[in-house]
Amino acid sequence: MDGLENAAEQLERLIGDPLAGAARGTATVLTASAPEGRSRYQECRITLRAEAEGLEPAVLETAVVVDRRHWPRAGTVLPARISRTHPGIVDVTWDALAR
Repeated sequence: MDGLENAAEQLERLIGDPLAGAARGTATVLTASAPEGRSRYQECRITLRAEAEGLEPAVLETAVVVDRRHWPRAGTVLPARISRTHPGIVDVTWDALAR
């Protein structure tokens, strides 16, 4: 962990953020709604399975606005941080869809 990540984690702890000390893991897209219309950025409703070493897998539903060119598909695995105290709270690295 570099200095900036360490400082961010300390700030998360100070403000009581449930992602303070989060486990690094993955979020696998189980289902994703289809894009509608021609708008470039649209809301996608997604069901995810979040997993990290030492934590029970958690299935959750969320919605995210994504670029239609990088629409998530079932089976896509993305990096994520998963709360150790609230496993339903997940911070997914959505930018990884563009890679």
